[in-house]
Amino acid sequence: MQLTVDLGDRSYPVNIGRGTAAEFPSYYKERFAGRRCAVVTNTTVASIYSSYIGALTGELGGCPVHELPDGEKYKTVTVWSAILDALISARLDRNSVVIALGGGVVGDMAGFAAACFMRGIDYVQIPTTLLAMVDSSVGGKTAVDHPHGKNLIGAFHQPSAVWIDADFLKTLPRREFIAGYAEAFKYAFLGGNDMFTFVRDNRDAILRMAAPRGDASCPPAASAGSGQLLECIERGIRIKAGIVRQDERESGKRALLNFGHTFAHALERFYGFEGLLHGEAVLWGMVCASELAKTCGFLHERYWPQFDEILAGLPLPPLPSTPDINGIYAAMFTDKKAESGVLRFILPTAPGESAVVGGVGEEKILQVLEKKLALCLSL
Repeated sequence: MQLTVDLGDRSYPVNIGRGTAAEFPSYYKERFAGRRCAVVTNTTVASIYSSYIGALTGELGGCPVHELPDGEKYKTVTVWSAILDALISARLDRNSVVIALGGGVVGDMAGFAAACFMRGIDYVQIPTTLLAMVDSSVGGKTAVDHPHGKNLIGAFHQPSAVWIDADFLKTLPRREFIAGYAEAFKYAFLGGNDMFTFVRDNRDAILRMAAPRGDASCPPAASAGSGQLLECIERGIRIKAGIVRQDERESGKRALLNFGHTFAHALERFYGFEGLLHGEAVLWGMVCASELAKTCGFLHERYWPQFDEILAGLPLPPLPSTPDINGIYAAMFTDKKAESGVLRFILPTAPGESAVVGGVGEEKILQVLEKKLALCLSL
């Protein structure tokens, strides 16, 4: 299956399938004939898929491979700079292509390196996590973190292609799968009533596909919910592609894609980008955003039972330690979604619909944080 992110002369295909990774070298040689490349991955993916990477680089003429340390805490300027060092050492040029093989951190950092190397070269995303497949591999946001906030240093740089093979999820740990599902789940709140209903009806089937031991012993490809998973990925990308087409640089509607993220990014920064995966923070963020919408009256009471139903059974992870509500609130003001000292939230207004809201009072935000994050004490 192939979708297109329609951006005029910068449009690109998103290929979605299962068992298609072996076909990528042929696709590359046809699409980027004669062009040198480099693969950027991380140590975990390089270990699990060493045979595939060896075959890939062999077919593409022995392109160099640069491995990043694995984890959000390594999404730094220093680690990113090492990617540029590797591209320069390999003597790549303006006609070269970067291949990002990994999850969201790999894609963000490799894409940002591609955006800056020689003032911008092409890159391709081959996502290996559910989070990257359903969200971060599409849309062109590339960045690294800063001690003062998440993704504060980066650029908009669209990939030239995205190649999604759901079989990579066979080796995805359960925790990573659930974290990725958070980004799929968010589309229920902004993709229209049809997506809201799809996520509600298929939530449990998709979550059951998470491998219980973080290996291939319970592979998603062999699970009863594999069809729903592929459809969920496809639906999420279609929704995101439509929003990006209308608002590529987040001056308006694209901000809706940050549903739950004002809370999530504050949690990540509060915990120093350790002990809490991005998707796990988004799970908490969506719960808080829904509660804030109720508290502020943006979500009418007649919809509360539907939202309570879709949020029920959400696999909220334990937080690394007891949260400091005031500390988390303070962390919100370093996020990109704070403008002129005013926090912006994406809040649900109806099933499948959300809006960007500013000017929410401190008292209500703290009230929501106190109420919802208290749940972590019972996990």
